[in-house]
Amino acid sequence: MSDTDHVLGLVDDLVRLLADSPAATIEVESDGFAVTVTRRAGTRDADAAVEHGPAPDATADTPRTQKIHAGTVGIFSGPRTWNAGDAVKRGDVLGGIQTLGHVSEVKAPADGEIREVLVAAGAPVEYGQALFVIALS
Repeated sequence: MSDTDHVLGLVDDLVRLLADSPAATIEVESDGFAVTVTRRAGTRDADAAVEHGPAPDATADTPRTQKIHAGTVGIFSGPRTWNAGDAVKRGDVLGGIQTLGHVSEVKAPADGEIREVLVAAGAPVEYGQALFVIALS
């Protein structure tokens, strides 16, 4: 299977995921490549607009970034308040998502610096929602 066939297969999988989800957009970034699948207004089927190409932050002048997404639905809380510019190490606990009395930890996937905080403590979050953007070191 060629790389193009593999990517198209992944896009098809994302379109099917979106069709069965209440979400309006699914965004995936990996290794300098980004894919965004967005449901057109008023549709619930797999007829979605797909944009793909190099990730917007894949240029040499801009540091690589990674979004950290919620792995479950619930209420976000953090051990501390994070701000843009805060340094993080791989495995640092950035917060937790409480669902039915269970807390799922949200950890930094790599060393870096917090670029954006996209969710406040006490806010409800959805599965797959972006919580933080980290500039990788």
